[in-house]
Amino acid sequence: MVRLLIYSFAFTAVFASCNPPQQLFQSHGPVIDNRNVLRQYFQPKEAVIKPGDKLSLSIWGHEELSIGSVNSVYNSDEVTGKWLVVDNDGEVNLPQIGRIKVAGYDIKEVNYLLEEKYRTLLKEPIINVRIINQFVTVLGEVNKPGRYELDNEQMTLVEIIGSAAGLSPYAKGHEVKVIRQIQNRPIELVVDMTDLVTFADYNVQLQSNDVVYIGPNEKKDADERLRRGAVIGGIVGGIALAASVILR
Repeated sequence: MVRLLIYSFAFTAVFASCNPPQQLFQSHGPVIDNRNVLRQYFQPKEAVIKPGDKLSLSIWGHEELSIGSVNSVYNSDEVTGKWLVVDNDGEVNLPQIGRIKVAGYDIKEVNYLLEEKYRTLLKEPIINVRIINQFVTVLGEVNKPGRYELDNEQMTLVEIIGSAAGLSPYAKGHEVKVIRQIQNRPIELVVDMTDLVTFADYNVQLQSNDVVYIGPNEKKDADERLRRGAVIGGIVGGIALAASVILR
């Protein structure tokens, strides 16, 4: 009876080791034309301000009116700096101007709008508004996965992977996924970063809340199987040694 229990435990451990780890973001639906996805959903466009956004306001030469200006002692970092929060009505409260609606405008439009408003107070104001709570999540086979701020007006796929310290040796470079929410539905673009001919078209400009996922290649699967096999081999060897002692 003891021998049967020992062998049953060993068999269960070996069987469990054969189950590969689950991978994220695996598609099971119909194959979608990648070129059509690129054309419809991943063309460059300006970020549109919405309620809940945090904005910095820089007015050149007028730090007393600026909030989170890159030129002042208060930076525009979301953690330590100053900012304006767009309220539920889509408005912000601006120095000497008061409440003004900014939601629904892109960055270029709101810069022009505020320059017109401040022109009643200042001569030829130069205004720069930034959305400082824009982030992209990078997951999978990169050296530093995490959540990265879009600190430039335009950040491409290559630039965000560079921020994540590049692809790991186990990265499936021919199948990099960029996942974007469009009307509460995830849209996936697959990018082959090994194809220099087509990559220029697919080095897309990222938007806030995009997810970049790089899955593992076959080498990682093989190495994982070897590792699990070595661990299970040690377990089974230990069980066999224990069994030989118990059953003497």
